[in-house]
Parts: sequence; structure tokens; C-alpha cells
Amino acid sequence: MLLAEIIVYAVEIYLAIGVLFAFWFVISGVNKLDESAKDSGFGFRLIIFFGAVAFWILLTWRLLKGKKRPTEQTAHRQKSLEAK
Repeated sequence: MLLAEIIVYAVEIYLAIGVLFAFWFVISGVNKLDESAKDSGFGFRLIIFFGAVAFWILLTWRLLKGKKRPTEQTAHRQKSLEAK
């Protein structure tokens, strides 16, 4: 019974931190990761809110490292890079 309580409390703490982080992230943090999100509306921010709650550790890590949105890797882009 003690192990189950510890797991439940750990999940509650994780989600509580995630909710706090997600509120900040949808207001201003997403703009630091993806510049095209600056003009996004309420619907987009509502959708990403729940993902930010679940993945707050990953998003925090990306923000701290200063990583931006990754460049898409396609066959066309690879060929243009090889031609240079």
C-alpha cells in the first residue's frame, strides 16, 4: 500500500508542476521554441496545453539548451545540400 501511495503522490506532483509549466509555456514559452507560434490563436494554445503538461520536462530541457524547432530533413533538402 505504501508503494502505491508513493506512486500516486509522485504522479500528482509531476502533473502539478506540468500544469504550472504549461500555463507559462502557452503564454510565452512556445514563442521561444517556435517563432511561427507568435500569431497563433487561443485554439492552438489550448491544444498544446495538454501536451505541455505531459512533456514539461522535455520542453524545459529544450528551452534551457536554447534549441529551436529542428530543420525538416527531406530527400529534396538532402540533394540541395549535396549539390553545394
